[in-house]
Amino acid sequence: MTAASPARDALADRILAWMDGSLVGMPPEPFDDLALALHRHQHAHDARLRRLIATPAASVDQIPAVPVEAFKHGLIGTVPADRAGAVFRTSGTTGGGRGTHALVDARVYDHGAQAWARRCVPDRPDDIVSLVPDPAEVPDSSLGHMVAGFAPADRRRTHLVAGRVDRAGLAHDLQRRTAPVFLAATAFALADALEADLPPLPAGSVVMVTGGFKGRRVAWEEQDLVDLVHARLGVRRVVSEYGMTELSSQLWGHPGGPLLPPPWLRVQAIDPTTAAPLGPGRRGQLRFLDLANLDSTLCIDTLDAGTVHGDGS
Repeated sequence: MTAASPARDALADRILAWMDGSLVGMPPEPFDDLALALHRHQHAHDARLRRLIATPAASVDQIPAVPVEAFKHGLIGTVPADRAGAVFRTSGTTGGGRGTHALVDARVYDHGAQAWARRCVPDRPDDIVSLVPDPAEVPDSSLGHMVAGFAPADRRRTHLVAGRVDRAGLAHDLQRRTAPVFLAATAFALADALEADLPPLPAGSVVMVTGGFKGRRVAWEEQDLVDLVHARLGVRRVVSEYGMTELSSQLWGHPGGPLLPPPWLRVQAIDPTTAAPLGPGRRGQLRFLDLANLDSTLCIDTLDAGTVHGDGS
């Protein structure tokens, strides 16, 4: 198939309509109907998926989950990377190579990411100070791409250069700020920045923390990092974001609290040995069913562990 097709574009329109409708409590069709249509499309155009299941699943619970590690061992999805409009790659910090997530275009990804961020952080300031990869420098960072979508280039200032925090540049930038800012950072970059002598952020600022300390020699407890943000930056509002390169949707919450998925993302905890679903409140390996994963694969088994509550968080 070509990178784009009428069938694929029609599915994209259905997903976008479902996102918008679900946010006001009026999805235009049942979740399962759209999930199965997406699964049939992916089954028809991804030979690797057909090796997992010979014929398309008849129900959502029969859709096979692709291990997240598979993204490192051959492209998963319906579009080759050399014919994709956007390609995201994992950092490779945990070894074993970099996973690749190719998209025909980022229309569905962008719409969902921005809509759910607006819903979860409605008081986000318009000006962004970024300690995540700059798409101009690292175009295959899904995190950098997402944050860049929150504001135009003239409202964003990035202080992560070649993977390192420009502490002097960050301090100078913050010194001149008088209006609230949205400071978006990975946990590791934020910890690095807080070792510098930084001025407090303007009142009303919000700090976003994402990721952890995988592959790093030094690790911080989340609450210790949050406490340091309060003490050194004078910011009371800290939000947590959870995402991964292989997904097209993100979860948002508060440090120490539950992470909320958008309506188009189902999260399930499974037994890591048997892959059997676990009931609400039981900790297990996380499985994601992401309607926004139009061009890759709908259902993914991760290496992360967590507890899924009755409300889906």
